[in-house]
Amino acid sequence: MLRSLRTQILLWTILPLTIILVGIAYLGVTSHQGAMREMVAERDGALARVAAARISELLADRARDLANLQVSRPETWNTQVFDGGVALLDAQGRIIHASAARELWEARRDKIPPDGEFSQPFLEHGAWFVLMARAAAPEGKVVGAVRLPAFESLAPRGTAYLVSPQGKIIAHPDPARVGTDFSTHTGIAQVMRGESGATFHFDTDGVELVVGYAPIVPTHWGLVIDEPWQDVIAPMFQFTVLLPVVLVLVAVVALGAIYFGVRNVIRPLENLAQAAQRIAFGDYFAAQRRVGGVREIEELRETLNRMAQQVSAAQVATQNYIAAITHSQEDERKHLARELHDDTIQALIAVQQRIEMAQKALVKDPALVAPKLAELKTLTTEAVENVRGFVRDLRPTYLDELGLIPALETSAREAKARFDVKGVEQRLDAERELVLFRITQEALRNVAKHARATDVEVTLAFETDEVTVTIQDNGVGFDAPEAPSAYARTGHFGLMGMQERAQLFGGNVYVKSERGHGTKVIAYLPLDSARLRANQVEA
Repeated sequence: MLRSLRTQILLWTILPLTIILVGIAYLGVTSHQGAMREMVAERDGALARVAAARISELLADRARDLANLQVSRPETWNTQVFDGGVALLDAQGRIIHASAARELWEARRDKIPPDGEFSQPFLEHGAWFVLMARAAAPEGKVVGAVRLPAFESLAPRGTAYLVSPQGKIIAHPDPARVGTDFSTHTGIAQVMRGESGATFHFDTDGVELVVGYAPIVPTHWGLVIDEPWQDVIAPMFQFTVLLPVVLVLVAVVALGAIYFGVRNVIRPLENLAQAAQRIAFGDYFAAQRRVGGVREIEELRETLNRMAQQVSAAQVATQNYIAAITHSQEDERKHLARELHDDTIQALIAVQQRIEMAQKALVKDPALVAPKLAELKTLTTEAVENVRGFVRDLRPTYLDELGLIPALETSAREAKARFDVKGVEQRLDAERELVLFRITQEALRNVAKHARATDVEVTLAFETDEVTVTIQDNGVGFDAPEAPSAYARTGHFGLMGMQERAQLFGGNVYVKSERGHGTKVIAYLPLDSARLRANQVEA
């Protein structure tokens, strides 16, 4: 029962499906979180780069504005650009002119940086400012105050802050965090090296944070954006709640797939298996009826049906071939019997009569014996030649004694055909030489019987790993079968015999012919290269 097709498909469907559904329950959230981690890290890294670029561009632009400021004309100072005000100081640091209240600049005096540099950010009236300074003639300097963008606008979903090259917080939405040492915070070392990107970090409370970081180019500061990972994955819990419903829907779909498989796969396969069993018992038409099911099963049935028809055709061809061989053997026996009766036996009877006549002449007149003996010798010689001809047809002795090339040359000469050898001549084993000789003999016999050719050529070609013999004529030709399997069906038993002889040694025979364009028969046999090299060395 467990080995039945229905049970096997159910087991191999439901069991893996159950495992898959359980795996989905575990891997679904995990894979989703992994994808979310990559996506959020990429987003926060990009957000940090954009925010850092915004601050960097602001500081660079204001540095250029300060460099272009007309110090001697305070009325032209653009207080909208320097929203924290501009002040001109003399060499002793006294305020000569200021666009904002002098009391405000007096409070900023200890924050004024050296010429060409930026001060650290400082909090003033709830906003973060940066001072920048440049030398002004005569001895003195001009200082501009620039408001930094609000950190809330830089990171709507997280916390943005600035850190110094030493890893300490120098600006933070929570002023109490300023001065905190963050040198061990993940991402600080990278941003201090001028790198940008995103990573994950656990703070001292064990809370996992998504950390995006990027450098502020005009300064040595770094911008860091922290976002609690828990806030990011909160929407995923909705997916987790819906997961059982999704699993139920998947289970319903799976049951539908099982029903579809039973109806369109199992039953058609069972019908096809029954058809295959009937074919095995000789019903070669069992697979002609459609079994239904999916397209692949129907294609399998069509393939099985074609195979059955080929087997049936092969059986018929084999039976016809056996019948043809039997008939050919009987014809050959009749031919030998007729030749022996009409030629050899008659010659022996004539020899016997000449012997009797010589015996009588010896008694009556010994002078008449010599002519009788001469006639007897002639008849004996003719009988011997006839018997040799029979033997040569059955088994050419010169094939065994001289080899394939002389044997083919003799056969070609007797058939009035040209003979040519290509490649390095070498002896083959007796079986292969006999196969090539018989194929050539049969082809020349067909030329003599059917071709009405005026030009026939036999070519023997030796190559590295095979030997080929080609028999070509300019006769009337015929409609050659497209495949060797059709030789017997079309009555070309001679060609089928050639094919089978060649296939015994791993070779093949190709026949190319058209009516009015002659015929070419090409037979090849593979060779044992090691044995041929040994023969060449011995030669």
